[in-house]
Amino acid sequence: MKRSGIWIPAIALLLLSCGSPSAKKGERIITVTLPPFAWFVEGIAGEDFTVNVMLPPGADHHIWEPLPAQITSLARSEAFVLNGQLGFEKAWMGRFSEINPEMKILDLSSGIDLLGTEEGLGHDDHHDHEGHTHEGADPHYWMSPVSAYVMAEDVRDFLTELNPGSIEKYNAGYKNLVQKISSMDSLLKAALSETPSKAFMIYHPALGYMANDYGLQQVTFEDEGKSPSPARMKELIDTAREFDIRIIFIQAEYDVRSAKSLAEETGAELIVIDPMNRDWPAAVIEVAEALRAGGRQ
Repeated sequence: MKRSGIWIPAIALLLLSCGSPSAKKGERIITVTLPPFAWFVEGIAGEDFTVNVMLPPGADHHIWEPLPAQITSLARSEAFVLNGQLGFEKAWMGRFSEINPEMKILDLSSGIDLLGTEEGLGHDDHHDHEGHTHEGADPHYWMSPVSAYVMAEDVRDFLTELNPGSIEKYNAGYKNLVQKISSMDSLLKAALSETPSKAFMIYHPALGYMANDYGLQQVTFEDEGKSPSPARMKELIDTAREFDIRIIFIQAEYDVRSAKSLAEETGAELIVIDPMNRDWPAAVIEVAEALRAGGRQ
């Protein structure tokens, strides 16, 4: 996609003159970068806002770039809720602001105690991940209930600023979300009490915050953003045996072949997870249940 300085104003003029055929008169729109963020906004705001998600299903948020349709949607958005640590957000934020200078912005990472990008057990610190946002902070904070509590509070406060007359409704929605997050917190703690192994493998390091908050060890096996080399595979097999790793996670958008090979060599169970699930509790539940089941093997 062209990203010249001329292209953005042209799009803006087109939007001003033509609008969007799908726009509804009086519709209030909030755009979020990642699908799980929609769960927080909708859970608190109800139907007060239409929530548009920029990242399409199955896309890798580390290398994805917004398409004209997403730009069009953002130009009509009253507010923008972003991760704050993703490469495409940082690369495009200036252009987003050009298109919609009045848009209110919530950076959900601002309230999080961010982690670095170290990969945990069995990973060489010198590995860089080409095309991925592994400079600075780990962006995958939303998968931990500990972070989710902070996110819910920040979303409630942000929505209240946008719509002060609905403060009681948003407080009620927030309390409901906190109960659901608390249930996920309890589920994870119960699952971990039943598993003898506190280490797991994952293709891409999407569970670093969950591991940090719940006393787990995350072992990542992608190698510089690609499937691991034969030498790296040998290291991983040795690590899996040394630390009694029984679960290997992989996200659906990544190549499953190396994960299958590791599972076959180590006897671990291969589990496909979806951290990008718009239903945030479902994403946490599938991880918790896998960890619980892995402890019975």
